[in-house]
Amino acid sequence: MREFRASYDTLTKVLSAIAVVIIAAGPFIAQSWIIGALSFLVILIAYGYSPQRYVVGRRSIIVKRLLKDAEFPLEFLQAVRRATPDDLKWTIRLWGSGGLFGYYGIFRTSKLGKCTWYCTRRQDQVVVATGSRTALFTPDDIDGFLAAIQAEAPSLTYQASNAEPIRR
Repeated sequence: MREFRASYDTLTKVLSAIAVVIIAAGPFIAQSWIIGALSFLVILIAYGYSPQRYVVGRRSIIVKRLLKDAEFPLEFLQAVRRATPDDLKWTIRLWGSGGLFGYYGIFRTSKLGKCTWYCTRRQDQVVVATGSRTALFTPDDIDGFLAAIQAEAPSLTYQASNAEPIRR
C-alpha cells in the first residue's frame, strides 16, 4: 500500500482563510451563540471531509479524511490519466465544497459527466474511471500515484502524456 499527500494550493488556502474569517464573524455580528455553534460546525464539517491524503492498495483508492474515509474501488477500471482542460470545461458543483478546504463532492462536467471530486487544488488532477463511476484526485506525486494504480490494476498500461490508457 502506498500513501500520497494531497496539499492545498494557494487559491484553496486563500479561499479557506477568507471563508473561515467570514463564517467566524457571523456569531459576533448576530450576537448569538446559536449562530456561533452553527458556524463552528460548518467549519468543522468542511475541514473534516477535506481530503488529507490518498492510499492506493488492495485494488482501491482510500481517501483519508478526518471525519470519514472514502473508498474508490478499482474494479472494472477503464481509464486512469491526468485531467485535461477539456475535462473540466463547464463544471457545475452539484453537492460539496467548491473551495473551502478543497474541491470535493459531486460535480458535473461537459466531458466527464457526473463525477466525484476528492481534490485539494484546481490543477494537476488525475481522472480515474471505472465502469460505473468517475473520480478526480490531486496527489502531490502524480507519477507515483499513476504507477501505484497500475500496480493495483495491471491490465492497463499508461502513457506519460494525457492520452487514454492502452489495454494490453
